[in-house]
This record gives sequence, structure tokens and C-alpha cells, in this order.
Amino acid sequence: MSPETSMLLLWLVLLQEGASIRPVVTFTPNYKKIFTTESTTMTCDVEATRGGDLNYIWYKDHVQMHSGKTYKIQNAGTSHSGNYRCQTSTGERSDPARLDVSNGWLILQTPLYVYEGDKMKLRCHHYPGYGGSQTTFYKENKVITDGRDDEEFHISNVDRTSAGKYKCRKEVYYYSSSTYRAEASVSVEELFTTPAIKVTSHSVFEKNSMTVKCETSLHPSRQNTRLLFTFYREGRVVQGSGDKDIYEVSIVQLEHSGKYSCEVETTDGRVRKKSAEEPIQIEEPFSHPNIKVTNAFFEGDALTLTCDTTLNPYTKHAEVQFAFYRDGQMVGEFDSSEKYEVQTAHLEHSGNYTCEVKSLIHPTKKISNWSKILVKELFSPPVLKVSPELVNEGKNMTLTCDTNLSEHRQTTQLQYAFYRDGREVRGFNSSNKYEVWFAQQKDSGNYTCEVKNTVNTTIKTSDGYNVWVEELFSPPVLKVSPELVNEGENMTLTCDTNLSEHRQTTELQYAFYRDGEIIQGFNSSHIYEAKFIKEENSGTYTCEIQASNSRVKKRSKEVQIEVSYHSSLTIILSVSLGLLLLIVIISIFVYVYIQRRSSNNNPQPTADAENEYSAADQITYTELAMTSRPKNHVPENNGSNIVYAVVNSNAKLQAKASQGMSDTPTDIYQNIGSHR
Repeated sequence: MSPETSMLLLWLVLLQEGASIRPVVTFTPNYKKIFTTESTTMTCDVEATRGGDLNYIWYKDHVQMHSGKTYKIQNAGTSHSGNYRCQTSTGERSDPARLDVSNGWLILQTPLYVYEGDKMKLRCHHYPGYGGSQTTFYKENKVITDGRDDEEFHISNVDRTSAGKYKCRKEVYYYSSSTYRAEASVSVEELFTTPAIKVTSHSVFEKNSMTVKCETSLHPSRQNTRLLFTFYREGRVVQGSGDKDIYEVSIVQLEHSGKYSCEVETTDGRVRKKSAEEPIQIEEPFSHPNIKVTNAFFEGDALTLTCDTTLNPYTKHAEVQFAFYRDGQMVGEFDSSEKYEVQTAHLEHSGNYTCEVKSLIHPTKKISNWSKILVKELFSPPVLKVSPELVNEGKNMTLTCDTNLSEHRQTTQLQYAFYRDGREVRGFNSSNKYEVWFAQQKDSGNYTCEVKNTVNTTIKTSDGYNVWVEELFSPPVLKVSPELVNEGENMTLTCDTNLSEHRQTTELQYAFYRDGEIIQGFNSSHIYEAKFIKEENSGTYTCEIQASNSRVKKRSKEVQIEVSYHSSLTIILSVSLGLLLLIVIISIFVYVYIQRRSSNNNPQPTADAENEYSAADQITYTELAMTSRPKNHVPENNGSNIVYAVVNSNAKLQAKASQGMSDTPTDIYQNIGSHR
């Protein structure tokens, strides 16, 4: 197989292996300069792989020259000098590694790579097979060791200051000695870059989260080096040493503002680097709010509170909302207005007020300090007073609605209204008095008064005051004697009443009316007498009582009086006839009872005997006739006032038939005659 074919197949294998990982060429021993006849081993180091065995290709000065993880040079010659690189099947090719092969007397050997934190060994090496002594090392032409037999110079912890131009001087002898000099430049590679503080976003607002990162980069040849990170704010540790290269704050507060820095070090502490301080200012979407009040005010005035805050230049007004609280209770819900207004303030609007501002974009809320707001009283709650305290019927009564204006508002005009049992008895006007002339019992009740100012709608109501108008005398009752009034008789009307026990000396006057017309005018007598009353005296009667001062008047209920016309003879006759009728009825029942008992003890008569009497003979007749005549009229004796009563008893007829007696009807006649 030709070299070209082998090369092509190798590249196909490399491309199939997957992702690239850059290898590093190392020398053993770790010197980049050797003498001819000496040996060195080159290794293609790879820190990590995707898995599986890797394939390696070596190049010298861009020419493929070997395959395998290592490449060993034995008995080196000057032709081995050159730039060596290796490539793995991941596709990445290493940086070039320079090997110099010398055939001189003295060389200063330095490591192939020198990194911060490494231990570095410089060797002032003479050609093999010769002797040497009195070695002196220089850096930048300054002696750093003097006249030693030790051909090595060690630096325990390399840092960036270790880089520079080094020289050595040494006596080399075989048969005779000669002094030789050699030099080499040492370049110290940065293990990791100087860290820098980075914040997740340009502006960090309070209540948001914040992530601070300590950014650094390891040298590609030392990617497996473990680093530790520490974070500081204002020089104080806020996150101790650890593997995390970020510092997180879930809810940022203003106190998180400050100068941040971080420190990166290796686990052995040999390399330590600190970042520059980076100021981080936590932005407020808005400043801490304050409650502002328009001015001092009284009840009835308009109350306006303002939640004063300053918005961040990055915050728009539409992105914040405001709410208001009184004594911890929300009185104004969140909205875009920074003002809370009460059109008409009352005393209950006094309290400790706070306002709260929140962002609609950021999870930020701020509440103001509380501000005590006192709504001053414009006028005191009214008190209702009544004069006199004991109100008698017919007397005058005065109600006064008392209140006191604030000393700062003495010019305020007030109006007053009065109510009885919740109903208005006098509307609002400027007088605080309500007078009742000649108080009546209907004026009794629960009185209140209201006070308001004329500028706004501040209204205050007094407590209730129960007023009882004491009765001077009870409503009169009209009594009639006798109860049944007949024509020609006398009639007495009495107007009865009772005076209050507190007013027994009060003089009363009485009047009497029939059908609304006065029949006896007011005087001190409560009796009205009518002699020999006639039928035309019938009618509707009332009486009226008044106090002597005529302030209290009361009228009785109506009494209907009917004068009746009845003579003595008529009464006697009516009573007699009633008694007679009662006797007859009782006699019939007694007779029927006796006959039934006798019929129960004797055989029943035959049907033929019973049929001898006609149905007409079995009928009982009762007739009463009464005739009234005018007074002093003497009736003629012509029998027209005779009353007949015929009673035929069926039981009696049966008895007669059974005894063979005559069937002539038995007639009972009663002649009642009355002469008037």
C-alpha cells in the first residue's frame, strides 16, 4: 500500500471518531534542548475522549512521520531538531513543540512548557562524557546563584515574574578546563486568566434575582485544572471558596449594592488571582414612597392624599400602581393613580394612613411610613333640649338643638331641622329652636334634631329625646239617663272627665251638642237636663270640654238617642197576652203528655173509630188580635176587640170516641177586652 493510500485511510478514521479534543505534546525528560547522542520521548497527551481507543499521527515540520501515542528519539542527531505536532482521531492537531539538538559544549536546559504555579528546574548541562563545576546562574544578567557544583536551579512556584532571559556559566573539563556560557529564554504561560466580575444584566432592580459571575479561562493545555472561587462585596466575603464560579441572589435588596470582586485559586493555593472591583448598583424602580396631605382640613372638606415617589428613568409610570391603607385596612385598591380622594371627609376618616407602590414589571413593593391624619370636628354632635322638662297639655313647648362650632370656623353657617318619631316636623333653617304652641298629646313622641352646614353635606343627628305631653283632663264621656228615653219623660246628659292629678285646680267648662248644633254653651256645669222630652229631641249628642283658658278642648264620642212613644195600657196588654200564650202552650204540652201515657196503658182504638173525626177537627187554632187606640179614646163595645182561641186536641177526641161521648168539638173561648 502506498504512503498516499495509508494517509487517506487514516484521515477517514479520524473523521469518523467524532468531536475534536486538542492534544498536547510533552517531552520526557522535560527539556526542549538536548545534546546529540541523548534520548527523549515525546507523548501525545489528550485530557478527555469520547470513548474508545484513539489513533495518533505525528508530524515534524508539517510532514507526517509516525503513528502512535508516543514517539521516542534515541541517539539524537542535529537532524532531529524541528517542530513536532501530533493529531488524534478526534481531528484536533496539537500546537507545535520545538526540539533543539545541540553538539556544543554547554546548554541551558528549560522545560518545554512553564505555567503559573509549576515547579521549574533550569539545568546548566555540559556535553555527556565531560566534567563540569563552578556553575553560576543569571537572570537578566543578574547573578541568582554563584559558584556551585550543582548544575540545577529550582523555582518552587512559578509566577509571571519568573519569565525572562536566563544564563549560566560553567567550567567544563576533560584534560583541561574551560569556562563556557549558555542562555535560554523562559516563557511562563498563564494558567488561567485574571478573573473579571460580570453581572447577568446591565441593570439590576430590587426584588429581582441577580447572578454575579467570576469569569476566567484555563490554558488549553491545563483544562483539567480544578479552580476555587471566592466572592467579595466591599472587601467582605459574601460567598466562600468553592467550585461555583457564580454568586446568586434570589431577591435583591438595595443593600446588595456595592463593589464586588472575586478571587480564583488552584486547590493547592499555588496560583491565586483576584479580579478588579466592579461596582454594582441595585436599581430602584421607584423610590421609597411618602404620604402627602393637601392641607389641614375639617369634616365636610375634601381630603386628598398623594403617594409621592420618584420613578427610575428605566421605569414608566404605567408600570407602577398605588394603594392606600387606613389603620392597616385597605381603603384604596391598587390602580395607576397616586392619589386617594375623599369628597366629603368625616371624623371616621381620621387614622394612620400608609400607601404602597408596586411594580408591574419587577416583583418590587414598597410601603410608606404611616402618617397620622386627623379630621377636625367642624361642629360638635347636637344635643336636643326641651323646655319645660314637664310638658302639660295646652302649655307651650320649646325644643333647642345645641351645638358648638370649631373655634377656627366660627363664621360657618349652620342649619337645623327637627323630627318626631322619624318624621320631619320642621325643615332646615337657621333657627336652632322649634316651638310648639298649646301642646297636645299628639305632640308626644321621640324627638331628634339635625344640624348641617350650608357649604357641604356634613350632617349630624342628636340622640333621641322622649317628650310626653301630660294630659290635662281625660277625653270626655257622654252618659245618658235614663238609658231608654220615652216621650214625655225627663232626660239628663252628663259629660264625665278626670283632671290630671297635677292640675286639680284647673277650671273646666262644658258644652253640649245635638246633631252638631249647640244646645248648651260653655259653662261650669257638666250636666244638661231636658224636661218632658219629645220625639223631636231624638238625635246625635256630644259634649265638649275646654280649659278656662280655651287652649285645650276635647269632645266626646257621639251618642245616638231615640225618644220612644209607648202608653201604659199597651205595655200591660202586651205583657198579658204574652203570659196567656205561654199558659196555653204549656197546657197543650201537659195534656199531650198525659194522653200519651194513658194510651200506653189502654188498647188502641180501631182505625174506623179514628176515622170518624175529620182532618179538620184535628187542627188547633190560635188567634190573637190587638188594636191600639189614641190616648183618651174609648172603644165601642161591639166585640171587635175580642180574641178567640180554639184548641182541638186529637188525643182528647180519641178519648171521647172510645167512651161513646159526643163528637161535638170542644171549643175554648177566651174573651179579652181592654178599654183604654
